[in-house]
Amino acid sequence: MPALSSPPSLFSDAAPFSQPKKSAPRAVWTPKTRVVAADEFIARQARVSPVAAALLRQRGFTTAASIDAFFHPSPAVLRDPQALPDIEKAVARLIRAIEDGQKILIFGDYDADGVTSTALLVRSLRLLGAKVDWRLPERLEGYGLTPAVITDAHAAGFDLIMSADCGITAIEPAKLARQIGIDLIITDHHEPSSELPDAIAVVNPKRHDSTYGFDGLSGCGVAFKVMQALITAYNPRLLPSFSQKYLDLVALSTIADCVPLCDENRYLASEGLRRLYDTKKAGLRALIESMSAKDAAKRYDKGFFIGRDVSWGLAPRLNAAGRLASPRLALELLLCDDPDECQERAQELNAINTQRKTDQEIALRGALELVESQTNLDSDLLLVAAHPSWHRGIVGLIAGKLVERYHRPAFALSIHNGHAHGSGRSIHGFDLHALIEATRAHLSSGGGHAAACGLSLPEANIESFRSAALDFAAQTLTLDDLKPTLTPDCEVSGTHLDGELTRDLALMEPCGTGNEEPKFLLRGARVEGARAFSMGRHLELTLRQDNRRLRAIWWGKGDRLGEFRVGSYLETIFVPKPDTYTGNGEIQLIIDDARLEL
Repeated sequence: MPALSSPPSLFSDAAPFSQPKKSAPRAVWTPKTRVVAADEFIARQARVSPVAAALLRQRGFTTAASIDAFFHPSPAVLRDPQALPDIEKAVARLIRAIEDGQKILIFGDYDADGVTSTALLVRSLRLLGAKVDWRLPERLEGYGLTPAVITDAHAAGFDLIMSADCGITAIEPAKLARQIGIDLIITDHHEPSSELPDAIAVVNPKRHDSTYGFDGLSGCGVAFKVMQALITAYNPRLLPSFSQKYLDLVALSTIADCVPLCDENRYLASEGLRRLYDTKKAGLRALIESMSAKDAAKRYDKGFFIGRDVSWGLAPRLNAAGRLASPRLALELLLCDDPDECQERAQELNAINTQRKTDQEIALRGALELVESQTNLDSDLLLVAAHPSWHRGIVGLIAGKLVERYHRPAFALSIHNGHAHGSGRSIHGFDLHALIEATRAHLSSGGGHAAACGLSLPEANIESFRSAALDFAAQTLTLDDLKPTLTPDCEVSGTHLDGELTRDLALMEPCGTGNEEPKFLLRGARVEGARAFSMGRHLELTLRQDNRRLRAIWWGKGDRLGEFRVGSYLETIFVPKPDTYTGNGEIQLIIDDARLEL
């Protein structure tokens, strides 16, 4: 058995499924950069590998000082929470609630960011002696603060509602709260409309009048800043320990919610991952220990986590609760302090996530069959797949996988009781929000942004929606737009792949949105060996390029063994990883894509 890292299927949202009978045309592979002479110069100055210098140049870091600052995030980048809009109003109202013993309701969201935001606010306010409770929406109820939440809170005797990761568009609920005499504080990070809710405070760095200077915080990041300001004003002696207590939650949300990992988010995520490693929260520790991935277990033993341990490990488990069961299960775990109870709750989330992966794989197979049988891939510029067996919580994942496979906009719809609910995902340059507006006559509801949307419609309207959506796509897209283009970060040769590079890549962590894990292009690699392993599921290739012998692993692609014969030449897009199994310093290539050279 070769020295391998764990395959994504054990650990992540990835679920293997069979090759379709039809596929997208051969992709264009265009590297973003190559190593040039200037990179060699900066590499010597910054004491990094030339490839790392090229990568960082392409991402805007062109001096030794800027590279050092990127590799070693500093708390000096953190902004003063007092610069957030309405922060003083929010703090003043929270202090009054604490001092007067008023009841506070935290209302969050059903995804990982909403759950961590709610957990941070509840834990922080309880630490300050507040009377606080919480509520999360169920996915079938829909997203966001609603009039029903306001009236229920009023009936239960709450004096103050504080939103977490939602509420910025809650115009009518805010008016109702004002009318019936319950105060409302909004904390959110989503895009506001032209009108803000009429609340006591609306804390959102994306407000058009915000002077905060960075609008990329997660919902939990905004909650963290609000609590930081509150503790500074109300009980500053607790401030030194505040970051130690809660940066683990902030890091989890920042990576899970795909906000940009730049500016202060890079520090919050980087330092937060360190805090996550030795977290004192029994619920988080139980969730970490429940992850089955060998890669994560080894990093846990060595004392560090990377971005994918959140995005492929912790976040899917928290999100699975909101997708298939109830987000309460995730939040209750994050608020629980009993180790034995936490172990039980973590195993429950694990089981739900396993079920989610099973449901997703089955649904993906069905979606592929529908596309292959119902779609003319030579002419249809857009995909619509619908089925009554698909759970509403996974339709967005299905749509995303269809886009990935066929490289065209895709909708996945779950049908129940004569109505369809679904999600759309897009490709670059095609605006799903505009499509929703153009097809609204066929829909019961719909909204979103250019890259993703949600919609509902009568089952009887699915075919008319499909037709209208195809007509709209025909006005915007051509078949040339469907030809996928892959843009690996840097083209390299075999001599570039050494321990210095993997050391520098480790310093680029945490990777995620806005600081993506670098992918490399290697051309002219001669196949010296090929075999399938793990009952034929995965593919191992032995390659030689530039007189360097390299081992490459392609997860889930054992069925492509016959394509790569000894003596043939291939090109591959890959991520280099150290051999964590033997620790001998060798590098293995984790293949993202590979093909024979023409």
